[in-house]
Amino acid sequence: PTQKPVALLERIILASTNEGDLVMDPFSGSSTTGVAAIRLKRRFVGIELESEFLNLSVKRLEQAINIKKSSLVFV
Repeated sequence: PTQKPVALLERIILASTNEGDLVMDPFSGSSTTGVAAIRLKRRFVGIELESEFLNLSVKRLEQAINIKKSSLVFV
């Protein structure tokens, strides 16, 4: 396992993508990259073989999506 702060991955994503782009992480672990991508309005595909990390990823991504949805303003 390699822990990375969300802020670091956000900087990398901002430097290398545009809103709406697809970010893929072939070793997604707990999906920190996915959380950063969602926060920055990017699409995300993650690949993970370990069920423990996969279950954690689902929870973290659902939480990030729900936070993003709650911050949307409809006019």
